[in-house]
Amino acid sequence: MIIEKIKAHETLKDFLINECCQNDVSVTFHPEISEDSYIIIKVDDFYNSLKLGKNTPPSLDCLIIRKCIVSGFGVTLVELKDISSSKGFTFENLKAKFETCLEDFMQNRFKDLLDKDYKSIKLYFVTNIEIYKRDLGLKLDTLINLRFNFRGKKIMIEPKMPHPTITNCH
Repeated sequence: MIIEKIKAHETLKDFLINECCQNDVSVTFHPEISEDSYIIIKVDDFYNSLKLGKNTPPSLDCLIIRKCIVSGFGVTLVELKDISSSKGFTFENLKAKFETCLEDFMQNRFKDLLDKDYKSIKLYFVTNIEIYKRDLGLKLDTLINLRFNFRGKKIMIEPKMPHPTITNCH
């Protein structure tokens, strides 16, 4: 099973964390999801550990892999930002963080483990920005319309208010 393989992986085991949280911004897990059925990798810590200095690529906070109810696995990529306006991020940087995780981390560096046909793929941008306002602002609106390709699937970033719940996949 992928979760056990990651826990035993020579490199990835050093970047496992218990919760996806930064300052007062985090994700939560539905109570039906047991702690042994998911794993959280701190992608940002991995890239910082490479000590590339200015050449360190932008990277996400968390990559969460969870076992689905029937069979297979779901993956959620999460960027956490404790900000209340779009002035706290740049579109280019945020886009690059998701690209780094999808293209380099999952499909290149750890291809054997992470380049899988997931039942569910979610990309979350979790901030204090009021996402229910009519006028989200140009940056957030552009972000919502951005599409990524992963193994032939088109996926998009979902803006979320702090503490969204990761749910079971089927």
